[in-house]
Amino acid sequence: MPRPTTDPDSGVTEIAQRMASAGLAVSAVAHRVVHGGPVHHAPEQIDDELVADLQNLVDFAPLHLPGDLDSIEAARSRWPDVPHVACFDTAFHATLGPAAHRLPVPDAVTAMGVRRYGFHGLSVQHVVDTVPGLGRAAVAHLGGGCSVTAVAGGRSVQTSMSFSPTGGLPSVSRSGDLDPEVLLFLFDRGWTTAELRSLVDRSSGLAGMSGGLTDVADLTDRAAAGDPDCRLALEVFTTAVATTVAGYTAVLGGLDTLVFTGGIGEHSAAVRDAVTDRLRHLGVALDPTAPVPGDISRPGAPVRTVVVTADEERVMDRSARKLLAPAREDTPRPR
Repeated sequence: MPRPTTDPDSGVTEIAQRMASAGLAVSAVAHRVVHGGPVHHAPEQIDDELVADLQNLVDFAPLHLPGDLDSIEAARSRWPDVPHVACFDTAFHATLGPAAHRLPVPDAVTAMGVRRYGFHGLSVQHVVDTVPGLGRAAVAHLGGGCSVTAVAGGRSVQTSMSFSPTGGLPSVSRSGDLDPEVLLFLFDRGWTTAELRSLVDRSSGLAGMSGGLTDVADLTDRAAAGDPDCRLALEVFTTAVATTVAGYTAVLGGLDTLVFTGGIGEHSAAVRDAVTDRLRHLGVALDPTAPVPGDISRPGAPVRTVVVTADEERVMDRSARKLLAPAREDTPRPR
């Protein structure tokens, strides 16, 4: 079934119409919320107090939280009598230790909430839930946004995205990590904060290096046809993913499982091949005949490589049911 439109009001209306056509009633609504800030580390039932807290966090994720809040408002207006649950993408990374979440800034800045939070947590949780025997794992969520998370014992121990989803790896249109002097250089030449934010969030990454292309299939085709910009963009991108995975072996003490997920990770064999080719020294080797999704390792390879279809919705559904179950069990049943 196609996803609803991204406009919150019309999207909620479309969902309501689909459910009515299917004869389904809404008993609860789960919302993906990108940023939980320093306080919200687990799914929570949404009330006015939580909404106010999230409004105060907009500066932490200005690209995402305004839309999240608009969607929550639209859904609460449509279904005011059912519980709504916020599922935070940052929650999975609440297990990061001090050395992983601390950024190298003074305490006064850290006290403002500036730290590494990590994102794509719902996607990584789905991998943990569905891939047995992960061991020491690097989970590469490669989609519109891209990140790598080091997982040990089913817990996040390091992750590439930082204070916001803009940090870390270059993505389809985000710069990823960038020398801060680049932005100060542009600021000194008259660029506004809004222009700088648009630069790093909407016109950098693969798009910035390839003349505006955002479809990796198109980039791959053009690179194969000899387009130097597309070839370079893919090389920069896949090298960043591979070096991040390799670097995380220092945190994990080795690598047992490499996971690709997200739209690019699931569908781009060219990206997977380019990344894993740089990881052969770690024991990563692919079977080109293996079906996707699933285990795509070459038989006998020391590191298992798996492609997992991203399913944040399944994690949100289970989380909301678990959160609401006690309340429902306490509700008197009709006789």
